[in-house]
Amino acid sequence: MEKKELQEEIKAPKKGRSLIQLIKFALVGASNTIVDMIVNTIVTFLLKLVFSGGWIVYVAKAIGYACGILNSYILNSRWTFREERRQDTREKVSFVIVNIAVLLISFGLIYVFNNLLHLGDWWMGLGLPEWLTKIIGGELFCSLLATCICIPVNFILNKLFVFKAKTEEEKA
Repeated sequence: MEKKELQEEIKAPKKGRSLIQLIKFALVGASNTIVDMIVNTIVTFLLKLVFSGGWIVYVAKAIGYACGILNSYILNSRWTFREERRQDTREKVSFVIVNIAVLLISFGLIYVFNNLLHLGDWWMGLGLPEWLTKIIGGELFCSLLATCICIPVNFILNKLFVFKAKTEEEKA
């Protein structure tokens, strides 16, 4: 086999592996989103029983997101990026930094969607059933939109900075 053919044969599985990782990441992301949404919704509901104010959506989002991060690290390091994981301090710190960056992006998107684009008001004005808008109010709707945008951003950042492919030396 020629050198060029051998190189192409080696590249093909990497492309397929990235696609499989993306699918796994999406499944983990779905579970993270479910964890985030459930915790976010519960915390929002509980905080609104005692407090009022626009800050509630951000606190609830941070707590829900933190629970999603924990779920994400456990599942992605053991399943999605099992071959790339190092389980060292660099990996864990990088994971936290990437996820804090994505959380900040999420906060920015929530602010833009809710306060500049008024998508929360739009959602509430659609004439949806009252039970649905009680569960998913305008602010939570904006939070869910932000989550949908942040999932692919999170995958790319994790793939590039956290779970980078191991070098030949690290594999040995």
